[in-house]
Amino acid sequence: MGTKFLTSPKGSSMQSVLRVVLFGNAGADKNKLAKSVLIGENLTCEKNGLCTLYKSVQAGRRICVVEAPGWHKHSIQQTPENVKEEITRSVLLCAPGPHALLLVIPVKSLSEEPSEGEINAAEMHMELLSERVWKHTIVLFACDEGVEETTIRQHIHSAEKILEKCGGRSHVLQMNACESPAQISEIFQKIDSLVEDSCGDFFIHQAYYELIQKKTQEASGATRLSQRRGSLLTDTPNFNKHKGDSEDKKESTEAAKHSEDGSKFSMDSTQFVLILLGAFGALLGSVAGAENGVRGSFMGLVFGIFVGVLVALFTMYIYTNFYSKQTTHK
Repeated sequence: MGTKFLTSPKGSSMQSVLRVVLFGNAGADKNKLAKSVLIGENLTCEKNGLCTLYKSVQAGRRICVVEAPGWHKHSIQQTPENVKEEITRSVLLCAPGPHALLLVIPVKSLSEEPSEGEINAAEMHMELLSERVWKHTIVLFACDEGVEETTIRQHIHSAEKILEKCGGRSHVLQMNACESPAQISEIFQKIDSLVEDSCGDFFIHQAYYELIQKKTQEASGATRLSQRRGSLLTDTPNFNKHKGDSEDKKESTEAAKHSEDGSKFSMDSTQFVLILLGAFGALLGSVAGAENGVRGSFMGLVFGIFVGVLVALFTMYIYTNFYSKQTTHK
């Protein structure tokens, strides 16, 4: 916002420009209050529609006060539409927005304390600006001369609903002495405290607020979309890679299958050779031992099988460890 700050006598920081809007019902006597707050140099007063704009320089800083038109104190339905429009427009007269909104509630006598209907009417008129209005609102109890402390407390109690909405921020102002430096100083201390709690923020008109929200959401949506696109680009599947992996897997499967088939074939071949050579050895042994009769033939048969199996095993060992390895390396 680029607002400059000054230093108050107590050492707290305060803005070099202060913007305030006064609200209240038609009998709140806001005009007198506005002029009292603006005691200072170069006081100007300008009518703008149903609103009044005051400006002055006080203690080295520029003060801008907008007096919004008063509303019907019993019902929002009985307030003319043009008055409602001016109430919502009042915050635009101190652009970019007021630092504080002062809701003025008159304190006259114990018999004239605000009714529940009056408090509800004040609440609804203030919320024409939006629910956010309470974040920047201070309730100002403007007391007539001679009002007793009991009456003031009763008025504060009657306005409890509104005070809860604005965080209990309030100030009691004696109108008969409202031009005294002490009274004005107390009001500005309350306003400066509100501004400090808000970190220098100010109330923004609802139309501008909705525009800012829309732009923020669009920017946030664009950021999320960009991140999503980046994620999609990063996570794009490599179809060539999967294709290669699939082919490799296929080749490995086929190789394993061939290896399994080869092992099975090798095992079957070994068994066949053993049986064949064993039978051949048995035949030769039987023929050779036939000269010695049946016993010689039987011994020759056994010896022939034994020799045939040994020859078969030796032959398969030579084939497996020498011939097959040479074939594989080729």
